[in-house]
This record gives sequence, C-alpha cells and structure tokens, in this order.
Amino acid sequence: MFEIITMIKTNIQPNLGKILRIPLAFLVMAATFIFSAYSHVPVEIRSLSVTIRYSFVSTSICILLLTYLVLRLPEPWRLPASFTLGGALFGLALGGLWASGQSEPYVVSGLIPYNDAATYYVDASRLLDGSVLSDISSRRPISIGLLGALLGITGRNLQNATAILVFLEAVACLYLMLEVRQAKGAFAGSITFWIVFLFARRFMGTTMTETLGVALGALALAFFCRGSFRKSLPFILLGLFVLTTALNVRAGAFFILPLLVLWVGWLFRGKGWLAWKPTLLAALVVAAGFGLNSLVLRLIGNPEGLLFGNFAESLYGLASGGERWSYVYTQYSETLSLPDKERMQQIYQLSFDLIRQNPMGLVRGILHQWELLFSDTWFSVYAYVGGEDVAANRPLHLVLYALCLTALVQLVRKWKTPFYSFLLIATVGIFLSVPFVPPGDAHKMRAFAATIPIMALLPAVGVSELSHLFPWKPARDLPVEERLPAGLTGYTTLLLLFIVIAPYVALKTAVPPVIKPPVCPAGETAVTMHYNAGTSVRLIRESVLQLDWLPEFHYGRYKIFIHNLPNDEAINILSQVEPPATLMLGYDITTGKRVWLLSPTDLMPGDYGILQICGKYYETDDPDIKRYWFFYPQEIKLQP
Repeated sequence: MFEIITMIKTNIQPNLGKILRIPLAFLVMAATFIFSAYSHVPVEIRSLSVTIRYSFVSTSICILLLTYLVLRLPEPWRLPASFTLGGALFGLALGGLWASGQSEPYVVSGLIPYNDAATYYVDASRLLDGSVLSDISSRRPISIGLLGALLGITGRNLQNATAILVFLEAVACLYLMLEVRQAKGAFAGSITFWIVFLFARRFMGTTMTETLGVALGALALAFFCRGSFRKSLPFILLGLFVLTTALNVRAGAFFILPLLVLWVGWLFRGKGWLAWKPTLLAALVVAAGFGLNSLVLRLIGNPEGLLFGNFAESLYGLASGGERWSYVYTQYSETLSLPDKERMQQIYQLSFDLIRQNPMGLVRGILHQWELLFSDTWFSVYAYVGGEDVAANRPLHLVLYALCLTALVQLVRKWKTPFYSFLLIATVGIFLSVPFVPPGDAHKMRAFAATIPIMALLPAVGVSELSHLFPWKPARDLPVEERLPAGLTGYTTLLLLFIVIAPYVALKTAVPPVIKPPVCPAGETAVTMHYNAGTSVRLIRESVLQLDWLPEFHYGRYKIFIHNLPNDEAINILSQVEPPATLMLGYDITTGKRVWLLSPTDLMPGDYGILQICGKYYETDDPDIKRYWFFYPQEIKLQP
C-alpha cells in the first residue's frame, strides 16, 4: 500500500492536471455546444445562431478572427479555448437551423429528413426494430449504421441524434485546426478550419453521410499533418486508414489512395526509389479500410447491396459527354423498375457500350468536369465559400485560386520535405479523381466531403507561405515545435470502434415491437408508427404570439421556406397543409413502408409511443409523388 501511495505522489499527482485537461476540455466543449444549440435564453442567441448558419461575411470574419486569436494563445490555455470556441460555433450553426425552421435540400422545417436523407433516416430507424439496411443504404453502411446507433442511444430522438453527429464532427475539425497550426502556423490553422466549417455547416442537422465523411476526413488530415511533419510512419498509416474509411463513408476522390500508398514507399525509401515494406504496409492499411466497410455491410446491411453502385449512373453521364448522373434514366427509363443490383449492372453495361461506340464522348465528359471545377457555377472547387450571389463570389474565388497556385509552387519547390510532398501528391490525387466523382453531379462539391479538408489546407498553405514576406516577424506563419495536441489518437480509435460495434449491437439487441394494427373503416388504411420526442414539427397559426423555434413554427414561415426544396411535386403537396398541423416522417412498422404523416395537431396524442393510425395515402398515379407516401390520418390512438 505504501508503494502504491508513493507511486501516485511521484508519477500521477504532478501530472494530474495534464491527465484531466482533455476530459475537462471535452466537458466544457459539450456544455458550450449544448447551450449554443438548445438554449432559448438569452433570446439574442436566436439571431446569432441564424447568422452563423446562413451568413457568409459575418460568419467568416468571426471565425477567422477568433480562431486566429485562440491559436496564438500559449499553453495550457490554447486547447480548452479552442474546444470551447469550436463547441460554440458548431452549436450555433446547428441551432440556426432549428431556430430558423429553414427547409434545405435535405431537411424540411429544420428537422424532417428529405430526399436521400429521408431514406437514410428510415433505414436507420428500422435497424432498431431488427431490420437490416436497404439496398440503397447498404451502399454506405457505416454512416447509416452510426445514425441508427445514435437513434437507439437517444430513444429515437432525431434532433438529439443529429446533434451528436455534429458534435463528433466539431471535435474532429478542432483537432485538425490544432495539427495544422503545429505544422504550418496559426494563419494556416485558422483558414483551414474556416473553409471546412463553411462546407460542413450545410449538412449539420441532417442525416446525410457528408457529416461523418467530413469528420473522418478531418481526422485523417490531422494524422497526415502530424506524421509528415515528424516523418512518423505510424501516424501516416493511421491517417491513411482513416482517410480510406472516410471515402467509404462518403464515396469521393478514390484516386488519392494509390498515390498516397506510393508516396509512403517513396518517403521511407533508402537508397532506391521505393521502400517495399512501407509500401506494402500502406496497401494493407487501405485494404483494411475497405475491409472495415465490408464488415459493417456484412453485419448490418443487405448482402445483395452493391457498394458504390451509384457510380454506374455517373459513368453513363460522363460517357455521354458530361451529362448528369440522372441522364441514363431519361434514355432508359425502364431500368428504374429493376432491382438495385441488376439496375446498376445494366447501367454499367450501357456505359461500356457507349464508350466503345463513341470514346470521344468520354473524353468530352472528362474535360467538362475539369472545366466545372474552375467555373463560375455552384459546381466549382470552392463554390461553398461565398454568399448566394455567384458573380459576387468571383473575386473571392480568384483569390483562393491564387493562394492555391502560390501553395502549389512552394509544394513543387520543397517537394523533398515530407509535409509538402504529401500535400502535393494528395492534390494530384484529388484532381485525377474529378472525372470519376463529377462535380456536376453534386452541388457545391458534396461528393468530395472526405477530402474537403485537404482542399481547405491548400489555400491555407498559400497564406502561410506569403506571410513570410511580412517584415514584422510575429506575423509570420511558422511551424511550432511543441507538445502534440493530446487525445487525437484516443478519440479517433474510440470513434472507429463505436461506428463498427454500436450499429451491430443495436441490430442484435433490437426487440421488434408487438403490433396491434387498428381496425379501420372501409376505404381507410391502417398504419402503425413510432412517435418519439424530437421527430416532429408543429405548424401554428400566424395569430399565435411566440417565437419560431423547433418544434413549432408559424405557418407563413413554413410555407415560404418549403420552396427551397428541390422537388416541385413535394412542394405542391406540403403547401396544402393547413395549421395547426403536425408533420412527421417515419415508417409503417407492420410493412416497413415509408410514411410522411400530415396530421391535424389535435389528432396527435399528448404522450409518446406507438401510434395506431387510420387514414389514407395521397392518391396519385404519378410515381414522382407516390414515392413520398404522404399520409392523411383520420384517427390516431396510442397503442396500449
């Protein structure tokens, strides 16, 4: 006992502050995040959160100034200050969606998933009833599985589950910012965080796979910065594994992976051009990343699901001279009726036939995608950096291109330095991937979520290099030889374990509910649905005097914002809802079919549970409308 006490006094007690600093920083960050996202007091937080979510100029000034000042703080204040600021910024951006009630491409009235996001949400919810993922969600099983696990942890509360996703992303982006500061300085760390945040905020609060893709991409780049700056093979291999996982979460610039494998072999070469042992290790790490995705698919997905199957649609568009992914369905609409796997196989065959018949169409398609990358459109490389006026964004984008060019010149000049050679190879890998991840298929570079942090780092390095021209020495951006930011490896390891184990546990421990379908009058359909907190939106009349805040929004605000949705057929139906009304997305537990519930609020029960509903689906022969499964209840009861 005496020896144990002596050991504690000698080894643990002097370092107790350092040991507790990381968990305390996480706790403070979590508290700041929760307050910023959920608090209704003071009321001014509402306008601030909407500004951080949707404003460009004000948000950019705030982020660039505050993050730079925080990164210039000395230890031990830098890490807790960074985490606190990050928690506030990400919490406010999420709260801005909930406070505004905006309808965006993937969410209705600040909460209800829409389009692809709706499919992911329904499949993640069905996981908790013991059902494996559908063919569509099986293309990206890691992210959908994680969403299902979070829904299970939060009691199917969609609002809280998406909040946890955003928090995980916030931690990853903060670690990236701190690692970039170590490798290149405060300017570079601040600008990298700013660009990544502008991309990420569009998906905060949604169930899209981009949120986890950005998070893992940021962690991967953090490891690459640490590993290349210190020429550490273990950290580089960790970065490669996490990047591979990120690209499996949100398919994107896959060509970066083989180039980085060769770069690892070159970096740790002896007298030759390539060291085979590090190259082999890197290749095995990449294979392990794909293996992880396949493992999750096998555990919770449909074995018949086709990983990355939707590339077939993009390939046909590319072979057609640069058309969008949906072009194949305008040419061969009959393929829509085929099962997912069979449809994709047929589209691949159509694509290869088209390439053989007209190979120049593929060449034109490739050139068109590279042209889009530097165009004045919403498909350019930094389209998400700026406001809604494309013309007004042009000067800013030109500045970013100039900074990228400055960085590239320095990367070539200093290619023998590990950090510079890494960024050069990664940039080439992204550029080569562009034709096969067509920017024209994904608004504002959405498909590049996993590699957006690398694209953000490039202009940041340009600014860092230009800062060396400043005559005032403190203004120069320089690498920092300090103790590494603690917790990166532990956080990443826990996150990776969680995204594999938690969905499997959620599926295997699921207890399918015992359903008692209601007996409905003739002509009505019986539906049973889960009804939980944080899953519905209530529309109130304009005469009700209260601030709009999730879950209640005035009808006028709702009716204006639903016109932001990308599908007119859904807008026409949703605009016909009359307040007071409750909107909710779910699925019929008995059939597994999606249900868009459009209900008068006075029919909804006061408690949560399983709903027994009698009503009618919206009657139409239009398949574009029918796929939403809008449902109008006549009677709703809670199952006893």
